[in-house]
Amino acid sequence: MATVVREAHAGAGRIPELDGLRGIAIFIVVLLHYFYRVMAPATPSYQRFQSIFRLGWTGVDLFFVLSGFLIGGILLDARSSPNYFKTFYIRRFFRIIPIYYLWILAYIVLIAAGGSLLRQHMNSHQLPGLGFPVFEHFFFLQNIVVPEYQTIFLYWFGVLWSLAVEEQFYLVAPLVIRFLKRRSVFVLVTIVIIAAPALRVYVRLINPGLHVNPYACTLCRADALCLGVLAALLWREDRFRAWMQRGAVIVYSALTVLGAGMFVLWYKFSDPLVTLTVTVGLSWIAAFYFVLLLTVLAYRESAIARCARAAWLGEFGRVSYCVYVIHFGVSYVAFGLFFRTIPYLSDRRSLLLTLATAAFVYIFARLSWQYFESPLVQLGHRFTYTPRAAIAGPPVAGGATQGVAGL
Repeated sequence: MATVVREAHAGAGRIPELDGLRGIAIFIVVLLHYFYRVMAPATPSYQRFQSIFRLGWTGVDLFFVLSGFLIGGILLDARSSPNYFKTFYIRRFFRIIPIYYLWILAYIVLIAAGGSLLRQHMNSHQLPGLGFPVFEHFFFLQNIVVPEYQTIFLYWFGVLWSLAVEEQFYLVAPLVIRFLKRRSVFVLVTIVIIAAPALRVYVRLINPGLHVNPYACTLCRADALCLGVLAALLWREDRFRAWMQRGAVIVYSALTVLGAGMFVLWYKFSDPLVTLTVTVGLSWIAAFYFVLLLTVLAYRESAIARCARAAWLGEFGRVSYCVYVIHFGVSYVAFGLFFRTIPYLSDRRSLLLTLATAAFVYIFARLSWQYFESPLVQLGHRFTYTPRAAIAGPPVAGGATQGVAGL
């Protein structure tokens, strides 16, 4: 059995397996949005092909677990730093805000300057206006005051609810980790992990009229983020890593059982809004990714870890933030320009356009990372938690500190 890596801290350097997990997360999200179009008429063969990707929305849950682990780990390691808050928020700003705000501004310019042309190429010929539903995105309120999603607005902004969850997590996590003892942090995240699914059950079953979306509300999704923080806490304990070495059979058994549950969700309950999935199902998914994360960390020579280190997955992980933000909107614009329809997948022509759109999104994201995002990340990392002279070894690579919103 593979041995446990003896790293005292997960944040001690770049961890290629985490880039790979991030790559898996963005890959399955894009596959869902590009190839699973249940509203489009399709032949039985296309329908069967599309059904393979119907659980791709769980990539967001993997992002949440990774974000909790990476951001929680950074904060735990820097909790005594005199530059704790300043450094954290400056780095997060340079990683998240530029592309996110540019995407919002691009929509505003598109609607204001090109509205008439855009309407001609839209199947519905309906163009959403510019108002609070757009501008609330600047303040990451879209999962609190949920806008009415339709036409281009849905495709441009529909995926950004998870970034609001992330940003709200960033407001709370630094305070909790800075001012609570480590044991108290452990107790608090455990309580949240238990309470979040109970809150989803309450919202969905007991009071369905309550205007809270159990799928997008931060409190309802906090279990995935807190499982990531729990993983960061555990991974920094020598006793836990030693237990992982002794208990590999238990870990792999848990991963197998949780994986079987994922198959059941895929086969029977793949809609994230059905009652079973949006209540206990989300907890099951988060637990699966929690164990998967610890597995690739602990057993670096295992087949799972080797797969996570695949170069192509690492590449997708590096460009995942830009891909996540733009991929759905670019798909809508492409199908509107060429076919005057919403994106669909039912024949060879739509498949070719989908593949071409995916290639464009990747190339754009790769250029964005090389010439825009990476320089900004490096600029953010000029701000350090500890004076540079006191840092032992090279600074953590920017890609290793990206969370879900930073992807």
